[in-house]
Order: sequence, then C-alpha cells, then structure tokens
Amino acid sequence: MHIEELQIPAPHSLMEDYLFQFEKVSPFYTYSPYRKESWIERVEWLEGHPLNHRDELVQGLMEYNQQVNNHKSAFANITRLLDQRSCVVIGGQQSGILTGPLYSIHKAITILQLAEKKEKELGVPVIPVYWIAGEDHDYDEVNHVYIQSKDGKVKKIKLEEQPSGRMSISHFLLAENTLDDFIEEFFAGQIETEYTMDLKQTLHGMAAQSQTLTDFFARIMSWLFGEKGLVLVDATLPFIRQLEKETFREVIMGNEQLNEAFMKQSREIVEAGYHRQVETEEHNAHFFLYEDGKRTAVLRKEEGVFSLNGGEKTFTREDLLVLLENEPERFSANVVTRPLMQERLFPTLAFVGGPGEIAYWGLYRQYFSLFGMELPILMPRMTFSIVEGTVQKYMEKYQISLTDLFGQLGEKRDEILRSLQTFHFEEVFDQFRGRLRQQYQEIIQEAGHMETGLIKIGEKNLDKILEQVNYFEKKTGEAFLKKNEVLLRQFERIQLSLFPMDKPQERVYNIFGYLNKYGLSWFKEFVGDSYHIDSQHIVCFAK
Repeated sequence: MHIEELQIPAPHSLMEDYLFQFEKVSPFYTYSPYRKESWIERVEWLEGHPLNHRDELVQGLMEYNQQVNNHKSAFANITRLLDQRSCVVIGGQQSGILTGPLYSIHKAITILQLAEKKEKELGVPVIPVYWIAGEDHDYDEVNHVYIQSKDGKVKKIKLEEQPSGRMSISHFLLAENTLDDFIEEFFAGQIETEYTMDLKQTLHGMAAQSQTLTDFFARIMSWLFGEKGLVLVDATLPFIRQLEKETFREVIMGNEQLNEAFMKQSREIVEAGYHRQVETEEHNAHFFLYEDGKRTAVLRKEEGVFSLNGGEKTFTREDLLVLLENEPERFSANVVTRPLMQERLFPTLAFVGGPGEIAYWGLYRQYFSLFGMELPILMPRMTFSIVEGTVQKYMEKYQISLTDLFGQLGEKRDEILRSLQTFHFEEVFDQFRGRLRQQYQEIIQEAGHMETGLIKIGEKNLDKILEQVNYFEKKTGEAFLKKNEVLLRQFERIQLSLFPMDKPQERVYNIFGYLNKYGLSWFKEFVGDSYHIDSQHIVCFAK
C-alpha cells in the first residue's frame, strides 16, 4: 500500500490556529501537542498527581475486556497500568453500527501509534485506551451506515429498531435478529468478493453474543485492534460509575462555580474571534440523571435546588448526594463534565480527538483548574483518505495530482473539458450575441425614426431571438457533455469515492466496505504502517 501526505485546510479557524499558531490559542489550552517539552512536562505533572485507584481500574478493565473477547495483548496492556509510572493515550467515539464512519477507525489507529511512539520517546509505559461513549442517547447518530452501492450511488442503511425516549445506547437491548438482518442488508449492497463470506460469518458470530450496539461495537473493535493491544472501556460500566462518585460529588457541590468558569471561558473564546462549539443554558448542571431508564438533563433552579429538564421533580443538593451514594449508576456526565471524569479515571498523557472535540476542550481549562486538574495534551487524530484502484486508474488517465484531488477536482474536470472543445461554442455564441445585439439595435433605431412604436416592438423581438439563440447554445452544450459523458461519469466516481455527499470520505463511509474489497491483510497493513502524527492528511492508495 502506497502512502502520500499533503496539507489540507483545517475545518475552522480555531483548529487552524491550534495547529499552526498555538500562541494565539494558548489561553485556552495547557500544552502545544507538537512541542517536545509538552510531553515531558505532562509526564512530570502525572507523576505529581498519582492515581489511588489503579487496582480497581485494572480489575474493571480486565473484566470488561474479557466480556468482549479482547486479545491477550490488550490484557497485557491493562496489567501494565499497575505500574505507577504508566499513563494512557485515550480517545473514543459513540458505538456506531459496524463501528460507524471511518473516523472511528482512524482515531483508534492514532491512539495506537501515538502510544507506541511516546513510550519509546519518554521511557514510560503508555497504554492505548479507546473510550466507548455508551452513555450517549443520540440513537440517530449510531443506527446507520452509508455505502457505495452497486449502482454508483451513496446509500443509507439503517437499523429499523428504535428506542423509546432518551435511552443510553448501552442500555438499549436489541431484538433478536436485528443485527443479523442489518449485516445481510449491508452485504447485499456490496459486490461479492473472496472476503465476503468470511466477513459475514465473523460478524454474525459477534452479533450472536451481543445484546446492544455497544456490545457489538466493542467486539468488532477487539477483533480489529485487540492484537495491537487496544484497551476498551464503556462509559456506562458499573465500576466506572463507582470510581466517578467522588468527582460527581464535587460537581454537585461546586456546580455554580463550575458553570461560572465554563461560561467565562466561553465568552473569552468568542471574544477572541472563535466559534463556541458547546452551546449550553446558564442553569445547566452539566450532568444527567436516569429517570425511568431515560437519560434526562439536570438543571440548577436556584441555590442548592436542582430539577430534571422538562419535569417538576426537584432535588436539593443533599438529595443528590444521598442518591449518588446509594445509586451512582443513575448519574451520567454531559459533554462538559465527561472530560473531567475521564481525567480523574485515567492517568492521561494525551487525548486524541477530532477537530470538534479539540475545539470544545478549549472551553474547559478554567473549570478544570477549579477541580485541581489541568487539560492533557490534546492531539488531533490523523485524517485519512483511501484511494481505491479505480480512482487511481482515473488519476493516471487524466493526470490528476493530489492537489487536484483534494481541492481542485472540479477545476481539473473543467480544464480537461475545455481542452476537448474543437468547436469553442461558448465563445462563438457570446460573439454572435454581441454582433446580433449591435446590428439589430441599429435596425431598431432606424425603424424608430419612421415610427417610435417600432422601437419597443423591435426590442421585444430581439429578446425572443436571443432566447432562441440561448436555447440552441444550451442544446449544443448538452450535446458536448453527452459526447463526453464517460469522462463526466469517471470524475463523478472520483467525487463519490473521496467526497460522498460533499463530505470527506472518513465522515461517511464504513470500514467494512473496504474490508469486503481488500480483506484483512490489507487492513493490517493499513493499521500497521508507520505514519507521521502531525497535521498532514494521509492518502492511502489501496490495492
């Protein structure tokens, strides 16, 4: 597999400055990820803030990773967490069906490679950890995948089953055969290859052991990455909630101060000219409660009084603390407090995130300091594009460069079309319209000397003549495009492969479409290749 790299624009100004002008965003972040000293300083901070629950963490991770059939390499990594010097590179994603969009896979690759690289550089054990956001209740984000269908279109395949209300993905039990039916529908949309049958059998086997999407997601990730030592954790696990109790207590007790610090930094980031990634109400308590199985946001009504969003039920601060002590599993962090929970749970060297995640972590530095914490190193996940064989053939045929491919594809297509025009009809029609207007206006003016009413009639007549000229130009253009429809289809195929729905490939397609075409050997090469973990976009030419 051939690899090339190129620089593509960052998705927003905050990310652009984070990558290339860190001093502009330094008030919002603790460490520059591309500064060597940042890593040494972070290790020193971790040494000065040791975890006191490593035994409980290791035991819980062991039990969960056994449950999802993770590889012995992952268990070896879990054991290494008992070393007081050890730290983690962590990142995660929602538990999308069949692992969801490609960026979930790209994030795992980044975590693995960054952990391996930093362990060698820093001389301390660095464990790769993938956080499965099983608490999330946005089912519509995880219940589907997109595929390149056999007829050359982007097709959405969706689970039909739907939970009632705001139920966490890890709590939603799927009906029998739901996953099996989805697997069959997915592969019905793929070309059959030498790998298809084995992939289907493997997935059906994991589906038979899975009651939820999170179960299924974790088993697939174990199968794909366990041999590389990737450790998995689900945010909803009971042992996690036990370890989070003290932090939830602090969130409840210091809720007003937490929100004040968060809102202050939100204002500062807007004043600095950036978009605020997390919108929240002033009275948001920044955690959820499970009520009748539904994950419901908690609001702060007044000093020491809280309520469930959309309901009349209220809690005093003391009520929440008692509930936390007796039923910690009923509590769930939100987008603001989830990073704090993660940092209290793990000795985090670095967090791997997408552009949006890096941006919203930029809102948290001040409130972290209230809890005696600092932001970890925030490393942008690597971005990839997989260039398939057909696209490679078209690139060679039309001499399409990487720069053309990622930013100027439309211009390249139009340039080629112009070069194919022996009859430059657009120019010819423009010149003809100019001459026609000039000569006809002369006729209209001469006729107007005889009778002024003829001027208006002549102008209307000219408009009708020009309409016919424009119509003929349009039909000429259509004939030209029809003559070159093969070229247009091939450029459309490139667009469909790399920018489906006008989005980056990694935000739309799923890894199993590529596994079906290229097999597990290709995937192992894709995962195992040595990449530069920097701001460059990685282009993988698949074969």
